[in-house]
Amino acid sequence: MSPTASNGDEDNRIKYTRPNDGLADCGEWIQYLNRVVSLTTCIILHIHIILRLLIANKIRQMNDYQKLIIVQSIINILACSFEMVLNEIQTSNINYVKIGHSWWHFTRFETIFYTISMVVTSNSTQDFLMLFNLHRLVLIKNGKLLRMYCMALPLMVIGMYGDISDSYSFVEKGQDVNLFYKYTQLPIIATVIIYCYVRLQRDFKTNQNMSETTKKLQKKLSTSILLQIILSGVVWFVLYFVPWVFNEFGDPEYYTNHIVMYIILSSLVTQWYSLISVFLITWSISGFFHNHTPTHSAVKVVQEALRNPPSPDLKAVEIGKSN
Repeated sequence: MSPTASNGDEDNRIKYTRPNDGLADCGEWIQYLNRVVSLTTCIILHIHIILRLLIANKIRQMNDYQKLIIVQSIINILACSFEMVLNEIQTSNINYVKIGHSWWHFTRFETIFYTISMVVTSNSTQDFLMLFNLHRLVLIKNGKLLRMYCMALPLMVIGMYGDISDSYSFVEKGQDVNLFYKYTQLPIIATVIIYCYVRLQRDFKTNQNMSETTKKLQKKLSTSILLQIILSGVVWFVLYFVPWVFNEFGDPEYYTNHIVMYIILSSLVTQWYSLISVFLITWSISGFFHNHTPTHSAVKVVQEALRNPPSPDLKAVEIGKSN
């Protein structure tokens, strides 16, 4: 049996979970259908990305970027799947969230497993944006990828351990893992991504070894990642910052009367973040779908150009030919 929430103001931020015994009203039905449509579409598009990349390479050798894109899509598929299974539904009572399905009541172990899995995979989607940008920056700077991963991966593992520990504590208390939980790492991730974006843009302007086609492909990747992190910031602002401002500085009666409707409406809109994100990914990697032969890979071209810049003698010969 779920703990009883008090009506105190400080408890308005605490959400307790209870089994989903059925969808009680229109608001719950809309939340459920909205989640099914958005997440199902998102999963289908990520599967499409994976299959297109595999077909483009005839399931043979793939370059680093294509492997990272496939891993990114797999993580997103897992995150969407666990979110759909957990199926959080905000009820008309601000303090209660339904989890599970009317035909599937979770055991204690299932609640812990699916909650932790959702939190870890959701946070990993954002961690991977940061890792993807760091990989590109180190590659273009001709640095050592192994050293970067030896530094980044342990930090990600520590973060995962913190997610697991906190989630387990919430579930044991009968509380819901806050809908805003996966945005707590956003400032650090955003800082790294913006830093990489600025550095990469500067290098694209000054690097004479890159073709215009390669620069265009790289800039699309940078723009896509930046837009995704900006969208995450917008979601955080809508789901967390606005309710916090009204709760702290607004009229308590107005907050109590309208916060449930606000949370439901805002979650309906922000639920589509994952789908917008996959559209951005698809747009940014369109050049990778035409890699029918590994030797003509756009990424292989930029890697070779950066690691083996043409010698001065070769440049002189090319200039002589052009004249």
